Amino acid sequence: MINIDMWYGDDHKKADKIDISFYPNDGEYRGNIYKNGKTIGDYTSNNSVELEKSFSQ
Repeated sequence: MINIDMWYGDDHKKADKIDISFYPNDGEYRGNIYKNGKTIGDYTSNNSVELEKSFSQ
């Protein structure tokens, strides 16, 4: 499962980059979503394959 929170209504598919941190105690990936150098959202996911599919860029 992936939970994407876009703060300003942007489309996560148009993001320039994401950062990824893995939290082994929770088994969860967390990070921020960026566009033009600014943070525009964040996400959590328990599945790295789903994360890769959601952010193919």
